[in-house]
Amino acid sequence: MNFALARMRNRLRRLRLKNRDLPPLVRQNLLALEQVHPEQPARSHRFVVLDLETTGLDPNRDRVVSVGALRMVEGRVRLGEVFDELVNPGRDIPVESIKVHAIVPDMIAHARPAGEVFEDFMEYVGTDVLVAHFAPFDLHFLNKIMKVRYGFSLQNLVLDTVEICRSTLLTPDPHGVYMDFKKCGLDALAERFGLEVPERHTALGDALATALILQRMFLHLEQTNRGTMGDLIKLGAVAL
Repeated sequence: MNFALARMRNRLRRLRLKNRDLPPLVRQNLLALEQVHPEQPARSHRFVVLDLETTGLDPNRDRVVSVGALRMVEGRVRLGEVFDELVNPGRDIPVESIKVHAIVPDMIAHARPAGEVFEDFMEYVGTDVLVAHFAPFDLHFLNKIMKVRYGFSLQNLVLDTVEICRSTLLTPDPHGVYMDFKKCGLDALAERFGLEVPERHTALGDALATALILQRMFLHLEQTNRGTMGDLIKLGAVAL
């Protein structure tokens, strides 16, 4: 992602929306990229590491059933500042998906719908940098709500730990194609870094695993003199 171009587009969007009546949280979100400083150490930024559990893997048909997120400040996970909530998807949960995340209909029968949960999640995130493992999938569901409500996508910088892995831990072949993509899976990375994932396939458990993996990636990048936020953006930012 070209960060300078993304910031310019963000500023143009803010000009277009200057006179529009928007909630304070949305106004705050429009300023998210201004909190990102590419020349500063990545660790100096605030991150929200998130994961969604869904009714399936089709972004167009499926719905969110659980949201989990943790905050990272100065490279440390703040276990006292988590977001963890079940979501009523407004549709059945296929048996195949229940086998993965173990969320059954009775558990979400009285849960809030995605739109209501999204508002609280947006307040939790604020202007922090978002991080997810295979971020485009999670981002699709969040932006689907954001676009319906406000007409544009979330303006937070988004990093994908899969892309950071491919850019830093895999060796491209002569044609520039990164091989062994499975080595960038969540389980493979956890094993690589000696991490236990006791609550795998829960939103909060996978978010924690991703946060711990990101910590190890910070260390790896710093050891190779690529520890600035600008380095991280080049390696794993998702286009806005």
